[in-house]
Amino acid sequence: MESVANSVQLPPLDNPNERAAVGGELQVVLQDLIDLSLIGKQLHWSVVGAAAHGVHVFLDELVGDWRELADVVAERAVTLGVVPDGQSSAVAAGSRVEPVAVRSLADHAVVWELGRRVAAVSERIRERLGSVGAADLVTQDVLVRVVGMLEKHQWMLRAQLGEKA
Repeated sequence: MESVANSVQLPPLDNPNERAAVGGELQVVLQDLIDLSLIGKQLHWSVVGAAAHGVHVFLDELVGDWRELADVVAERAVTLGVVPDGQSSAVAAGSRVEPVAVRSLADHAVVWELGRRVAAVSERIRERLGSVGAADLVTQDVLVRVVGMLEKHQWMLRAQLGEKA
């Protein structure tokens, strides 16, 4: 990530290394959120089965939320003076979200597969909260809000599975 940290109008962090470290953490989260939205769209196009229409519509809602969260994360990076990279090449190189097969997938399988990925992204962000908070509580708060939304999505995905979960 490029830094524009030479401005006196940037939020204060104890040292330039913390700014770069927090920016790096935000970049990782950004890549995962963008990739999650792309996978959600892929599954949106791939879903088949009796509940396909409902899952199809629900996935659009999730993708919209993930894109909005990605924007919040990227804007926090810019606020700190770090320029985020959300280009496809950066996402492909840095995302840790497990890809999905490009094929039709039953409605319940789509929900299950997406739920696993949302949980994995949420857990990885949770692991970062302590180190990010030690450097910048405001960025930690942004990530707490991201985790909160992802965990809400996990709940809604689990609810769709019912007893299959």
